[in-house]
Formats: sequence, C-alpha cells, structure tokens
Amino acid sequence: MEVIGVRHRRQISAEGIAPAEVARWCRSGALRSVQPWYVTPEAPAALVDLLELGVRPTCIDGAAFHGLWTPIHSGVHVFRPRADRRAAVLDTVRIPALRRQGEELVRRGPHEPLVLHRPVLDAWPDDDPVPPLDLVLKHAARCLPTVKTAILLESAVHRGRLSLTAARDLVDGLPSRLRRPLSRIRADAESGTETAVRWWLEERRIPVRAQVPFLDAHGAARRVDLLVGRSWVIECDSRAFHDDPESYAADRDRDLLLRSRGYTVTRLTWEQVFLTWTVTRTLLRAVLDRGDHRRPVESRAEA
Repeated sequence: MEVIGVRHRRQISAEGIAPAEVARWCRSGALRSVQPWYVTPEAPAALVDLLELGVRPTCIDGAAFHGLWTPIHSGVHVFRPRADRRAAVLDTVRIPALRRQGEELVRRGPHEPLVLHRPVLDAWPDDDPVPPLDLVLKHAARCLPTVKTAILLESAVHRGRLSLTAARDLVDGLPSRLRRPLSRIRADAESGTETAVRWWLEERRIPVRAQVPFLDAHGAARRVDLLVGRSWVIECDSRAFHDDPESYAADRDRDLLLRSRGYTVTRLTWEQVFLTWTVTRTLLRAVLDRGDHRRPVESRAEA
C-alpha cells in the first residue's frame, strides 16, 4: 500500500529523478532520507517512526493504515523480513499505537511495546511502506482474538477493500482452528461494535440478524443494526466520542416508533462494548434470560 509522503528509493530511481535533484530536495528539507525511503513532511509521523526502526506496520496497526475499523488492542504490531543487529533495541522500543478514529488515523493511548510478527520472511513482499492487506489480515488472524479478526475482515468488506468472496478465500487459507470460527464473517456489518455484539450472540446460538429493514412513520425504509430473536433491537454506536444533537433526536424518534410496535430497543455505546464488556454482557444475558427477544411484534414493522 502506498502512503502519501513516503517513497522507496527504487521508485524515485524508476521515475528518472537524478540523484543530484534528490540531494537538493534533502538539503532544502523538502525530503528526508529514512533508508531505503525518502519521506516528506506530509508522511504520517507514526509510520516514519516505524520505518526508522527498520520495521513496517501490520496486523491491527497495518489495518488502520488500510482504512479499516480497528478495535482496542495492546501493542504496536510490526514485522520485518529477518532479525538484524537492531533486534535487542526493538525489544525495548515503546511508541503510541496506530488506530482509526472515524476517518482519521491517530496515535492513541500510552506508549506501547512493539509486537513482532511471524513468520519471518526472507525479503519484503514489495516496496510499499505498509504491507498488502491480505498479509496484514493473515498476521491479524494468527495474533488477535477471533472476534477482533472478524471485525477487521468485516470492516474490509464493508469499506470495499475486499469482496466477501476474497475475504472468505483468505479465511479458507488459514489453519483449521482459525478457519472454522471465521467462516461466519458477513458483508452487512457496518461497525466493529456491531460485529462484536453479533459474534457474542451467535456464539450462544441466539438468533440474530444484521441491518434488518423496517418502515418508519412516513413509510420510508430504515434499518436497525441487530434484530435479536423476534423483538429485541440492538443499536451499536461505532464512535468512541460523539456529540451530535440531530442524530440524538433522530435516534430517539426511531426508538419510540419501534417501541410502539412492540420491540425492546437497547443502545450500546462503544465504551460499553470495548471498555466495560464484562458488565455489559452480564446485563445482556439478563435480558435474554427474561425472554424479551421472543415477544410478538406488529407484522408490518419490517419493510
């Protein structure tokens, strides 16, 4: 994957740019050498930090560069073709992790240690500073909890980085212990919070459907994130921080309409799914045990 502000020296050479011109740009500060790269001030600082260490981002950090929805996870995940004299230094490095916040790539949280991924390759797969998406996802599958890998795969499909067929082909190439649970990936998940909650319900064999249509008060088609059983709607917020009065009011209008038709409506925040999940899932189990998801609703509720 190419990144704005980062060019491999072979790319510079292939474009026929004279070494003297490159040297002039470096002297002026328009370009800086981070061998074998040249970087401009536009280059993401977090990526340049990694390139200076002789590693490239992969797994969850690589997924952030590819524009995927990324869940919380510890460590800064990188790889290199082979061990070198800097191996001991890498074991002590701590830098901020790379994550997606909406459409922005940000450095989040405290400084964390590098997580070096295997298998070790003999050479880089290409001259791009961020590895190809398929390699990033293969690393993720062997490193992350299954649900977090599912979040990345479903985000890749939802955002058009992979087709569902390509994502399933990637899963088919994984070891069987990973392949079986990841065979449940779908194309209709619109956020990582939605994937995480649906995954938890499916593991408990609770019937759940994603992006289910219904008709609003004006007869227009709308959708709910998750419909559990017959009558429990769960809406999942994908943002860590949010303050949108118009969306807040529209959401409450939807909730009231669905409630009037017999649905139980629950809204889960990003924080409830990723920061306080132990408490959240205990409360969700209580709702399931009470059978709220089995109650009858109006037959005209779905579009």
